Amino acid sequence: MLAVIGCGNLNRKDDAVGVVVARRLAERLRLHPVPGVRAFDCGTGGMEVMFAARGCDALLILDASKSAAEPGAIYQVPGAELESAHEPAYTLHDFRWDHALMAGRRIFREQFPKEVQVWLVEAADTSLGLELTPKIAEAAEALYQRVLAFVADYAARRHADRGEAELAVKRGAIHLSQEVYSRYFDARSGAVLFARGEELCVMPVEEIAGGLLVKQKNAKGDRSIDAAELIRARGWDDLGEHALTGRWDSELGALAIAMPKRSES
Repeated sequence: MLAVIGCGNLNRKDDAVGVVVARRLAERLRLHPVPGVRAFDCGTGGMEVMFAARGCDALLILDASKSAAEPGAIYQVPGAELESAHEPAYTLHDFRWDHALMAGRRIFREQFPKEVQVWLVEAADTSLGLELTPKIAEAAEALYQRVLAFVADYAARRHADRGEAELAVKRGAIHLSQEVYSRYFDARSGAVLFARGEELCVMPVEEIAGGLLVKQKNAKGDRSIDAAELIRARGWDDLGEHALTGRWDSELGALAIAMPKRSES
């Protein structure tokens, strides 16, 4: 299981950026569940982080940072580099998520995630207030898109042992069974198509990012993606029916479908 945890104080303007993104993801997952993925708002409570992460194999923490960097900058840091021992103090951040990472690993051992990533957004203003500043609101949108991509890749990697996926091309569309869609696309409602070598690549994206819709075909949840132009460009009959196989390419974040270019004849 993947736990995506947002940390921060909603009453301190940009300090809330991690919570804002985690809450948005939680609402999306409520409407469109992704097996094995959960999102949590843990506020400023490190103890909540420790228990929310227990039993997961991957953990993604979202929070604000305050340094001399450019506001809105996003950093991705391995969790192991940020773990720290707890030293009691009388503050709201007495037991933080960095303490939770070290304590959780020591207490829960094999039940604590092995894969831990921390994504930080450089804040502009952490004074009292209920809204993100404009620049950090833009960064929150960028962070949300990165989180969706991470969720999609995690969902695909969980099923890597299933090997290749079976797909079909019919009447100019790529057809995905509900099982294949759920495995690779459940965190996305759109797709970008492009050719690479002998493969046609289908990259899941958020609908607002552009691309083509992954349309639901029937009540079972089978899906289709219009691809007639690209199919023709590779020399295939876009009106015919073809059985294809695909594999998940983690580096691309895309489903790579074997479709070698055919000579025109």
